[in-house]
This record gives sequence, structure tokens and C-alpha cells, in this order.
Amino acid sequence: MQRRDFFSRRNTSPIILLVALAIVAGAVAIGVFGRRLEERAAQTMIPLGDIADAARQIQARMQFEAIHRQIDAAPPTRAELATIIDASLKSEWRPPNLATSEFVPILAGPVEMPGESVGVVILFERLGDLNDRFLTIFVMNDNGQFATFDEYGKIEPLIAVRSIMELDDQTNPNSGATLAFSDGALLFIVRADDMTTLDEIRGALGAP
Repeated sequence: MQRRDFFSRRNTSPIILLVALAIVAGAVAIGVFGRRLEERAAQTMIPLGDIADAARQIQARMQFEAIHRQIDAAPPTRAELATIIDASLKSEWRPPNLATSEFVPILAGPVEMPGESVGVVILFERLGDLNDRFLTIFVMNDNGQFATFDEYGKIEPLIAVRSIMELDDQTNPNSGATLAFSDGALLFIVRADDMTTLDEIRGALGAP
């Protein structure tokens, strides 16, 4: 049998050779730049974990302020809340009435979260509770920039039909907890002292 030596044959068409090299070069480019584009896309996403960590820190500061505020300090009115929301979010969303759960807003204002996401934070306090029970709602515009991680550690956009609820301390069922969900236009991060409170008010929040 005659051995075919493709490297030593002199009748190989230069055009065919150039086409082959172009195909190989294209494959290499897709492999390298495709990965870089994926990494760049991941860098533009904001992990919900970063948002939740920032929310915990902001909530702690607001609770400290609330505990030490003047007794006669006036809580924000619904009109004042609407003004803050309109200015920060350019949205018609309004905070739910949580009176049936005895939560009333006591502090509110604009807030800047990771990824330069400007939002609104509202701190609620439970009336008649001597233990200073609080609930905090963070609201940000959702332009598809928020992400979670799947079971394999791959980053993926947060979808509007999903809500995530986690304890701060997985070993302590009575620890603080966070609820995160999106309605497609707004991202909601809700912080409470326990999971029971989140379950109690999630329907009023419109969480899926």
C-alpha cells in the first residue's frame, strides 16, 4: 500500500490549504474569544449573594438608627414613600400594606447597592412587640443584571417566576432570613428576623 504523505505532496492546492488554515484559525478564535466573552458577560452580572450581604449590613445600620431614634419621630407617609420611589426607581410600585401583620414603615430612603444598582430601602417595625421585630424591603430596577448560580456553580440570570429564601445561618432555624425575587421589572430583597415572618408576608409582597 502506498503511504500518503500530505506534508510532502507538491500538488496540494494553495487555495485548499488557505481554506483549511482559515477554518482552524476560526475554530481557535471561537474557543478563546468565546470563553472570554462568556467571562465578560459573567462580570457584568451581579450575584444575588452580593446584594444579600449588602442588605444585611444596611439593615443592621437602619435597625440601630431606629432603636435610637427619637420617640416622637414621625414615620414616612405613603406620599413621602411614593416620592422616594418615583425619584429613585422611576416606578409606580408602592410598598404593600402590612398592617394585618402589624408591620408599619418607620424609615425609608434611597440606597446604592453592589453594581451601582440604585434602589429604595424601607424599614418596617412590628407594632406592640417589645423585642424590636423588624422587616426590611429593598427594591431595585431589574434589567436582567442579577444572577444566581446553579448546582454546578454556573452563573445564570435570575428568572421572574422563581423566588429564593435562605437563612443567614443554615444551622440555626431561628436566624435571620432573606427572601429574593423579581417581577421582571423590579428586584425585591426582603429581610426578616426569621423565616416564619417571611412566609407570613410573602403573599402580600407578591412573591412567586
